[in-house]
Amino acid sequence: MDLTNNSIENILVEFFKSTDFEKIAKIQSLWSGYGEIARYRFTSPKLVQKFGIRQFIVKHISPPRQVCHPRGWSTSVSHQRKVDSYQVEVNFYKTFAERCDDQCLVPSFIGEHRFIENGNPCQLILMSDLDDQGFPIRATNLTVQQTKLCLRWLAHFHAKFIHSSSDHKHNGLWEVGSYWHLATRLEEWQAMPSSQLKESATNIDKALNNCKYKTIIHGDAKVANFCFTPDFTDVAAVDFQYVGSGTGVKDLIYLLGSCLSETDCKNNFTLLVNDYFDCLTYALGLYQPKLTANLVVKEWQGLVDLAWADFERFLVGWAPDHKKRNQFSQMITSRALASI
Repeated sequence: MDLTNNSIENILVEFFKSTDFEKIAKIQSLWSGYGEIARYRFTSPKLVQKFGIRQFIVKHISPPRQVCHPRGWSTSVSHQRKVDSYQVEVNFYKTFAERCDDQCLVPSFIGEHRFIENGNPCQLILMSDLDDQGFPIRATNLTVQQTKLCLRWLAHFHAKFIHSSSDHKHNGLWEVGSYWHLATRLEEWQAMPSSQLKESATNIDKALNNCKYKTIIHGDAKVANFCFTPDFTDVAAVDFQYVGSGTGVKDLIYLLGSCLSETDCKNNFTLLVNDYFDCLTYALGLYQPKLTANLVVKEWQGLVDLAWADFERFLVGWAPDHKKRNQFSQMITSRALASI
């Protein structure tokens, strides 16, 4: 049935069997106007004790009737990808989030609810609030040392969920993790001008997808999706809409391109890539002692440039004037193409 404008509060009252909560603030709108994320808090000690948290996040997914994409990609393919991504996120929180420890911390799943609002299918996702758990700081760029924090998180996350390609079960996640992978971005590929990168896109995609050692990758590991302690000594991550199977270096290159200036990338790329693999080796020893870490590292090291070129391919079609398409990015892409 259709619900009133007060539907979210009504649903939460039913979910918690209580009215002892309040909305603190809207945090942000979802991409392309697909809803909002808001912060709530419990107003009774009983609920705080029951759920073990004082504050919680409500992600309200409400697809608009008229989609307005910031870069004009308002197609049925784009819409379905976003709708699917929210269910993938729920599946991750339900099945995988509880396996993440303090070295790759994520929000705790509280619950979900589907409903009809103004004739549209909508969804609520409830999770713990990382701000209240000691991670209130967000950043738009990072120092090299701060970047290493995120690399440590990625390495532990990847090591936690690594598997060989022969024993992988997707369990409701994307078959190929990352929001830019080729099979879901054919419109953007078609928009590319003729080039060696366009012609090589399929081969790059196959090399990344056919690697022996796969893990669950975050899929959107940009700096905005990491939450830091005030002293930048620890980090957690959010936003698991594009989590799925793949090589961990897809997250690695996407993070570095999102948080560092072109100069910092140029001067520290090799250093940071090596730091990631050092962390990965340690984390594999911690979580996967029966696995030969050197074999994983050797395979993934050979995919770093290809992963970078794969994202560059997406940008060329999606936003050719994007600031990430700098000389350093094109240099890595050229190096990848020369290796094919």
